[in-house]
Amino acid sequence: MQEKIKEAIIVAAVFGKEALIRPVWFVWRGQKYKIVKVTYSWIDSEGSARRYNFSVTDGANLYELCYNSKHLFWQLVTVEMEG
Repeated sequence: MQEKIKEAIIVAAVFGKEALIRPVWFVWRGQKYKIVKVTYSWIDSEGSARRYNFSVTDGANLYELCYNSKHLFWQLVTVEMEG
């Protein structure tokens, strides 16, 4: 079941060449989640803000993360729990 969250989170990410971003782990509600795989990524915009979106898994659940490059913040958009 997918649940909309839309909460600010802390993310550790690797920023590479040509705007390549790879999230490594994130903290949500005081708990750290290690990202084992980025399953999909895409770029969109909201007004003048470019947003980098990632579908990631910790091996059990699926999360959608979004990085807003104009305002420099990360957000957990959705969570899909296993089962």
